[in-house]
Amino acid sequence: MTNIDMGKFKNMLFWFLKELPLFVLPFAISQLALWITVSRFIRVKKFTDKPVVAFTSIHYNGNSKAVFEYMKNLGNYECFWIARNRKSLKDIRESNGHCIYAYLPLISMKSLLNTNVLVTSDTAFQSLFFHKKPKVIQLWHGVCPKGLTLPEYDFDVWCMSSEYIKQRYIKLYGLSPEKLHVTGYAGLDTLFKYLQNDSIRDEFCKKYSIRGKIILYAPTWDCGLWGWGDQYNQFERMCLFCRKNDITLILRLHPLVKISKRKLRKIVDKYEVLWLNMDKEPDTMKLLAVSDILITDWSSISTDFLLTKRPVIFLEVNKEYFTKTRGEPEVLPEYRSGEIVLDAEQFYDALETVLSKGNRFEKKQKEFLKLLHGNVDGKASERVLTVIEELIKDKK
Repeated sequence: MTNIDMGKFKNMLFWFLKELPLFVLPFAISQLALWITVSRFIRVKKFTDKPVVAFTSIHYNGNSKAVFEYMKNLGNYECFWIARNRKSLKDIRESNGHCIYAYLPLISMKSLLNTNVLVTSDTAFQSLFFHKKPKVIQLWHGVCPKGLTLPEYDFDVWCMSSEYIKQRYIKLYGLSPEKLHVTGYAGLDTLFKYLQNDSIRDEFCKKYSIRGKIILYAPTWDCGLWGWGDQYNQFERMCLFCRKNDITLILRLHPLVKISKRKLRKIVDKYEVLWLNMDKEPDTMKLLAVSDILITDWSSISTDFLLTKRPVIFLEVNKEYFTKTRGEPEVLPEYRSGEIVLDAEQFYDALETVLSKGNRFEKKQKEFLKLLHGNVDGKASERVLTVIEELIKDKK
């Protein structure tokens, strides 16, 4: 393997160990190794006259999911999803989508061998295409105010959320302007539609027996469970506040967070917190649509939430680390539109303010939404499809 192929393989291995038992690893590696070897000698035999488009992401969620769901029923393309966990397999098959399992590629060689375009929001599973490199569209997963050192991604086109973000990527990472297309983020198409449908919240509240306000707590992985003091005691304090004020708290942790699940489970059960990670509820946009208040730190989830025009409380933890040590952020910290708090006491003051006065930053949110995401109209998936069609024409 080349260095970049080895990097992709390590990425795939990392996520495998997070999602499946260790004893399954030898079998998965043997299947991938066999596929890499065999695929070089298989003669490609077309099974369809339609362009074949593959989609993947860490979970069945976000930008890749939005474009896949838009395209799969158009009739002009053969679309399939490369899943890395059983939850994704189940969800896609229940929605009548074509899905293959990444760790059993030989079973799905027909689809893999004929893929014209791969649409992804990360780097994993490009290593399934050693035999023939399809055109790659990078959709990414969000824009945020925390610094980022961009790895060496293999892509033909990167779909950007706005012209501002495109210019930031050119400046910060030296990416070629010709490869960057402003389409808007397709994942926001889903949130756009949810916000126009009152039944989404009603159905969600009925499912979980919710009454009253909903707070979504979604910290990024670097901050753990809480940014100040003993993270478990401080999180329990917030849970107690919510219970006293008849607020439903949804906890949404990053897949990379390092916590004691045993300690956290005791708190969650005690206060009846809805702990909805990706394995329970992959659709982040649904959680944003139903939540009245977002509490986060430096996560990209805050820029998606701008579309709701609802209040955000930012926990400003380790600012030096997130804006300098990690690299310069794509979204400048001053573009955070919400209550910014520096410690736990300020947090509860801000929470009381939001509950009594509502969103004090709606005007700023509207300005920053346009800057970071352009004109959100629910049609970003259509614009990504245009990019896919252009790549298919170039490949012929």
